[in-house]
Amino acid sequence: MSIDGAHAGLAITIFIVVLFAGIGGVVWALIVGGAVASWFTVSLVAAVGGGRRGWAAAKRAYLLTFGWASWL
Repeated sequence: MSIDGAHAGLAITIFIVVLFAGIGGVVWALIVGGAVASWFTVSLVAAVGGGRRGWAAAKRAYLLTFGWASWL
């Protein structure tokens, strides 16, 4: 996983949330956005539990949440 791939994953995720807002309404955008935010929170807690602190924990959570785009 790379940080560039994570940035791409974030951009794709934002596009999907906006698409859900346009097609399904604000409620669906909040559901999808909330799911992504929940996953980031769980990843951040896991990173802190694994011994990372501060920016290192936030970066690991960011990579775990959005780094999937590196595989595209």
